[in-house]
Amino acid sequence: MLYADAHADTFFRVALEGLDPQARDGGLHVNVPRMRDVGQLIQVCSVFTPSHYSGKAAEDFARRIIQTLHSHHGQTFTPVRSAKDVHALGDGRIGLMPWLEGASPLRGELALLDDFFALGVRGIGLTHNHANEVADGCGVAEPRRGLSHFGRELVSRMEALGIAVDCAHLPQPAFGEVMALVRRPPIITHVGVRTRVNITRNADDNMLRAIAQRGGFVGIDFYPGHLLPDAFEPGVRQATCNDVADHIAHAIDVCGLEHVGLGGDFDGFNDTCADLRHIGDLPNLEAALRTRGYKEAAIEKIFARNLLRYLTDVLPA
Repeated sequence: MLYADAHADTFFRVALEGLDPQARDGGLHVNVPRMRDVGQLIQVCSVFTPSHYSGKAAEDFARRIIQTLHSHHGQTFTPVRSAKDVHALGDGRIGLMPWLEGASPLRGELALLDDFFALGVRGIGLTHNHANEVADGCGVAEPRRGLSHFGRELVSRMEALGIAVDCAHLPQPAFGEVMALVRRPPIITHVGVRTRVNITRNADDNMLRAIAQRGGFVGIDFYPGHLLPDAFEPGVRQATCNDVADHIAHAIDVCGLEHVGLGGDFDGFNDTCADLRHIGDLPNLEAALRTRGYKEAAIEKIFARNLLRYLTDVLPA
């Protein structure tokens, strides 16, 4: 089974903690030996900028993470910047793609988008939980601000360049405003479904449907707090692959099989599902999907092919 993942914070941790992605037991959820074990073709790499960075400091912080990622290109990893690069995956190297998680490194300056595009960024999550120059994130109390003038300009320029518009962490009203603007397929890289866990961070059925109707992609993540209500409260059972599979199944019911895959958010949290501690445990998720009646071809789409198809649709040729 091949694997393609829409979101991990691995190189954020490599940059800040000095961890070694080549080490199997070096503290990372995602590392090269386990990537090889599961046949991973590509990892979309979060370039997350914490809320206490703003302005030039946010830009510099993001550049630091991207530079760390670039320093690992070579015999193991290869950059993915175009649809042609996606089609070339499978030569033995694993594709890496930097992806801004929150647009604060752009500092509200549209010209910086071209700079980050030149650095290989091919997707931007418009907000994280906090507010930035684009809109209010899902952690901001209501009433939330929608898209700013810069936010609307940014979405249009992203689409012109071939940068994916990522709506993870993006609440209403900004989400609806983005859906009215986009002309190319949008994405939610890492999310749970709100029908199962009713939190703003998760996507409700209308949001899921809006992404699918525009030819987009929804990546279900592995964070227990998105999978189980009150996941970390005393007495609540530990989340498992069965919970991930439940969220995947609901997303497929709403979106259709072609639009759902995985965006695990590994290395972005510490408390994992009991039987999904790192990417080496993905066979447990495969088994959970099989018990729900999903066959080989469907699981291949969920594990890799849907994300690869999405990327070839949105990236420059």
